[in-house]
Amino acid sequence: MLFCNQNEWVAFSDCEPGTVCRDGRCQVPDQDSGSASNALPSQANDSSDLSSVAAVSDPAAAASDTAAIASDTAAAVSDTAAAASDTAAEASDTAAASDTEAASSADESSQSGNDSSSGSSGDNFGITCDKFNDAVSKASKAISANYPAPSSAQCNSFLKGMSKGDISSAREAAMFLSNILWESDGLRAKEEYDCKDLPDWCAQNYKSTDDKSGQTYWGRGYIQLTWSYNYKAASEGLYGDDRLLDKPDQVATDEDTAWAVSFWFWKANVHSDPGVQQGNFGSSINKINGALECKGAAQDKAKKRYEMYKAVLPVFAPGEQPKESGCYN
Repeated sequence: MLFCNQNEWVAFSDCEPGTVCRDGRCQVPDQDSGSASNALPSQANDSSDLSSVAAVSDPAAAASDTAAIASDTAAAVSDTAAAASDTAAEASDTAAASDTEAASSADESSQSGNDSSSGSSGDNFGITCDKFNDAVSKASKAISANYPAPSSAQCNSFLKGMSKGDISSAREAAMFLSNILWESDGLRAKEEYDCKDLPDWCAQNYKSTDDKSGQTYWGRGYIQLTWSYNYKAASEGLYGDDRLLDKPDQVATDEDTAWAVSFWFWKANVHSDPGVQQGNFGSSINKINGALECKGAAQDKAKKRYEMYKAVLPVFAPGEQPKESGCYN
């Protein structure tokens, strides 16, 4: 056991049994001094508690305890560092997962964009109002016409009505629009010009026994629908009633109806033709006005339709090659 004297550790064993260390020397205790406190004057003058002496009585043990505490502290630090490392790893994993999810989302978005560019019936084969306007402009230039730019209502009704015509591809949409542009003078005529100026003459020219009293059935809509039996068939096909037969004027005055009857006519008379489905543009002309433009004296008009088609097709269906056959050749 050690005690501190004059800032030095002194072992009790340094003095012979029965003596005490006093003033730096081993002495026989004074019989009169009596108390143990007098036997250790330096300790008596020390303000420290004896428990403090006991607490550090074994420096080796204290050092061991200190080392153990340091070891525990280091272990705690190590554990904290490990926890921090685990947290960082989890954050990294979360970030990586987020990056993977974002990349996957981007891939899906990219794929969606690619699908849209190739076109499908669900998105009108990738045809937009920008493409529609561009196609009309290019078709106009192809025949040196001066067609006005389409309105947004015309484009929206065209896109919305495409399903009514059973349009099966961007190529067929190009065929349809090219013919409609010719029939309607660049979407300007939803009613025959001559009949607006000469209604009595047209009323007599298109008269039949199926007419409703007071109604006339000259060319209306972008396809120039004529004759009362066609108005009746279109009305039943589109709406299941006779509304167009009863009020034929609405085919010219309502934008959606003007397109709807045009798509109906295409579906009923043009769409299923084998030549049309094979991409032969002339076949579509033959189904619309073959007697005059394919077999008659108006083949120059059919050729102008084809010139427009060659301008519209690359806008709607890039990479497709136009085919002229099916009409005059």
